[in-house]
Amino acid sequence: MWARVSLLVLFLGPAVFGQYPKATWSTEIALLPPPPALVCSRFALEGQIFGWVVGGEAEFLGADGWVWQTFMAQGALEPIVTDWIFLFGPSAPAFLYAYGRYVLQISGLGFTVHTAMVGASVAGGPSGGTVIECKTTLSDFAIAGELGLGAYKENFTLTYTGVSTHEKVLPLNPFPGGLEFRYLELSAEAVPLCCGICLDLGFSFVKEGGFDRLTATLKGIPLCSGLTLDAEVELTTTVKTVRLKPSWAEIKGCLTVYGDIRFTDHSWQGIELYGAKIRCDLGDHAYAEFLTAFDVRKLEELLKDAEIFQGAEFEYVKFGFSGLGCCGGKWALAIGLYFQPAGSLFGLSRVLLDACIFLLENFAADLKLSFGSMSSASLTLGWTITL
Repeated sequence: MWARVSLLVLFLGPAVFGQYPKATWSTEIALLPPPPALVCSRFALEGQIFGWVVGGEAEFLGADGWVWQTFMAQGALEPIVTDWIFLFGPSAPAFLYAYGRYVLQISGLGFTVHTAMVGASVAGGPSGGTVIECKTTLSDFAIAGELGLGAYKENFTLTYTGVSTHEKVLPLNPFPGGLEFRYLELSAEAVPLCCGICLDLGFSFVKEGGFDRLTATLKGIPLCSGLTLDAEVELTTTVKTVRLKPSWAEIKGCLTVYGDIRFTDHSWQGIELYGAKIRCDLGDHAYAEFLTAFDVRKLEELLKDAEIFQGAEFEYVKFGFSGLGCCGGKWALAIGLYFQPAGSLFGLSRVLLDACIFLLENFAADLKLSFGSMSSASLTLGWTITL
């Protein structure tokens, strides 16, 4: 089948697209633990037809083979700019998901309409909904609103279960569907105060529970010797979070404290701390990140990521580096060190390495290595070729 598709692209590409379409092939192969096995392989085509960018991507995942097929289109229907994504399950075959976005500018007002739907083969489907955004800039600051009608502007995950389980993350949640009111968000950005300090405000209201979230951020608080601070407070019905982001010369840091305020019988009993993270950006090509969990389960619940730590791990240190490589490309290296209370030297339980480098102008190689005292070593080799 793919041989026939390749021949069609070769001979009909210039006639249909006006030129040969851009093609990208990326693959990952697990070398450890043995035996070697295919992790994923993706083949994408993109070109232009009558001023519209159109394309598609086929995804082959492990032993399950051809799991996802995506088509896309992007163009303008003056004065509206629009783009669409369509997702199908080739094995059935079945329509799974569609997402569209429309952008319109009128007299200083910016409108963006997001719409999504799922097919009958998806659990709970068919269903569809819409999110409308409006934004304008006043003399000194910007104000915006976001209205959810049967949908939420949040990631939506589709799950495929075969030999293995695979997830596809999509840009809009089309549930519960229909056009009934679900939520409203209002915000103001860069409201000027004094001494170069500005204020960002955000408020959200949901149908089910009323008040949902309030955020307030003071930016550019001057301290001393060129040191400034951004301070953010986020209040929800369950969690109160404070984030402090210092900035000084070429070193920029961000301190995030995760926790909650304890109330009993309407009286304040203290503060519960779940964890803290510090991230320092060292110029444009390096960073260091430190995360410590005081309560691993609650921290992972708060961050909505149940795979941050494994076993008894409670802390990690990450370092990232990047730069210009040969042939006009870039290289990047990330190193992660994970720690547990005891059981190994210095408590080190895992080491993760992720490297990417361009070997040719259109050829990039990826290497992922994981090893530690609590799990077997894993090694993944990948590449991306662009034509």
